[in-house]
Amino acid sequence: MRARLRIPAIMSWLTLLWIMLWGDLSWANVLGGVAIAGLVVLVAGLESASLRPTYFHPHWAVAYVAVLGWQLLLSNLRLAVEILTPGDGTHTAIIAVPIRGGSDAVVNLVANSITLTPGTMTMDVTRQVREEFDYDGDGIVDEMTAGAILYVHCLYGEDVEAVRYQVLRLEELALRAFGSDVDRALAHADVIAHEARLHPTGGDVHPESPEENP
Repeated sequence: MRARLRIPAIMSWLTLLWIMLWGDLSWANVLGGVAIAGLVVLVAGLESASLRPTYFHPHWAVAYVAVLGWQLLLSNLRLAVEILTPGDGTHTAIIAVPIRGGSDAVVNLVANSITLTPGTMTMDVTRQVREEFDYDGDGIVDEMTAGAILYVHCLYGEDVEAVRYQVLRLEELALRAFGSDVDRALAHADVIAHEARLHPTGGDVHPESPEENP
C-alpha cells in the first residue's frame, strides 16, 4: 500500500471496529470512532513508523467484517439459548492456539476479535518472531513474521481442535485482508492441516494432549 494511503486505511478500519463494538451506526459513534482512531494512530506513532510494506485488500477486509458479524450473531444466539433453557451446556476451557500473525497488528486484530465474540475471550498473548523476509533483495529486512500463541477462554471448549480451527480460519481471513502473499500462504496451509486433523481420511490418528485448563 502506498504510504499516503496507509494512515487513512488504518483509521477507517479502527473506526469501523469502534462502530461494531457499540453496535449502533450513528453520527455520534462515527465521529467518536474517528477521534479514537486518530488518538490511537498518534499515541502509537504509526504516522512515523518504518517503511516496511503495509498490506490492505479492501474486499477481504469487508469479508472479514461480514464473517465476524456472522460469528457475533451465532454466538449471541447460542448464549441466549443457554440462558433460556434449563441445564448447563457449557464446558469452560483455556486453549492455547499458535498462529502465524504476519504482524503485531494482525495478532492484535485476531485477539480482539475473539474477545469481541460472546463466549470467547483472549486471556493472554505470547509473542515470538518466526522469520524475517527480504522481498526485493536489497539486503534490508522488509518484514518480520511475528508469530504468537493466543490463550483463549471458551465457554464451549469441549473440542479443543475445533476451537483452534475456528481461530485459524479467522486468522487466515485477517491475513487475506492485511497480510502479504507469504503470510496468506502459510496461514492457509495451517487451516488445511487442521482440516485434515479434524476429518482424517484414514490411517492411524495420534491425538495430541489437549492444552486446556477446564
